Amino acid sequence: MAERAVGELFSEAQDFPEVLSTVTDPNLASVRVTTDFSASGDARGLLFTPDSRRALFKRHRSVGQDSWTEYTLCEIEDSFKLRVLTSERTARAPVISADGRCLWYFVDETAARKPRVVLKRISLEDFAAEVVTVFDSPVRGIGKAPAAAMSGGASLRSDGKVLCTGFNFSADPEETHFAPVFVNLETLEIHGWDWEPYSWRVGGAYFPGSDPAHLRHLLMARCNRSQHWDKTGKYSEKWYSDVHRAVLHVVDEEGSIVGTVPVGGEGEGVDHPYWRGGRYEVVIHSSDFNTARHWRGAILCAEPIDCPPEQRCLGKDIPGARRFDMTRRVRRPDVCHMSWHVGGTRAVCDTEGWLGRDEHGHSGLPAYLYLVTVVEPRGEDPYVVPKFLLLPRSSWNWALTENCPELSPDCRTVFYNTDFCSEGHRPQVCAVQGFAFP
Repeated sequence: MAERAVGELFSEAQDFPEVLSTVTDPNLASVRVTTDFSASGDARGLLFTPDSRRALFKRHRSVGQDSWTEYTLCEIEDSFKLRVLTSERTARAPVISADGRCLWYFVDETAARKPRVVLKRISLEDFAAEVVTVFDSPVRGIGKAPAAAMSGGASLRSDGKVLCTGFNFSADPEETHFAPVFVNLETLEIHGWDWEPYSWRVGGAYFPGSDPAHLRHLLMARCNRSQHWDKTGKYSEKWYSDVHRAVLHVVDEEGSIVGTVPVGGEGEGVDHPYWRGGRYEVVIHSSDFNTARHWRGAILCAEPIDCPPEQRCLGKDIPGARRFDMTRRVRRPDVCHMSWHVGGTRAVCDTEGWLGRDEHGHSGLPAYLYLVTVVEPRGEDPYVVPKFLLLPRSSWNWALTENCPELSPDCRTVFYNTDFCSEGHRPQVCAVQGFAFP
């Protein structure tokens, strides 16, 4: 496909009734937003403008040995028309400004003779792009210049003034040095600190609520291990602690642990953590193998607790912790990814759909999407009421075919991935509207 000019408006959207059924809401409007099967659509970590009129997602392209990520803007209210926003092959870690008027992103130019990471900004009004600053000097708190911008995401502080992302500070593939970095978008000052130099899962998620006491707090995982794939695809890992699991912490912008999330430990898995909207609580997909042979999960909610350092590794056994199962009234809970509204009382979820989860080679059930409303009765911990949304029929046979639904701020649109009816198992970005929460 010929490359489009940045900001050029075009359309690929088609009606997508194939994912509807006799049990879906009769008012649902189903759309396949992308239909270019030469690229893989990716709604994971999709961003919305604050007014819910636009969404930003990724498309992964490749030509021969050359592969890159293209960031695409979707005009939701203009029949899901699209605009390509990045032309650089190494665009990384975008965030939409708090006023929705521009996109900040990084360009990795560390393969150049003088390695550097470039911070750029593009207007979402006239689509003019500009270089804001260049990072090619040692970063305060790290003492090294960046060797690579990480391909993962970034998180914007709720006041829109600071973003957090991750850089690699070592050019030697055998001696990586990952670290979270913070860029003040007003002064353009940058600093970072060591967290787990061996772990590529770097960065954190800012608290999205309005409580000023938590404005500078981020949810971060200490993985306690490194993961490595060599050129042949062989996997290896090394544990750096006797705590053989991830531990979730709340960390401030200077790297101090201000709270630990009381989850995990013997018999309790921890995966896919999220802030419960703007509540100072964390929800996770907690593995539960007691209800079915294949993968199941409960929605576990926990309040971060400021405990002594020696108790941080205790997980669910941290003394004085507040935690509760939000799916305790659901007979057979099943959850994987979640997207929460800032109010903390609505969310969209998918179920685990990976094939062949059990040792007998049986296939798991197809993953589906569902909505939840949180009930907060007096004298009882909150719980969720679920409602089926749709069956995406995605294969889940590789990471990008996971559904990963994302809910718009106005709770009117859900985006998700599926490779159903696509070519070559290349997933496409789809959307649904017209639903009602339970």
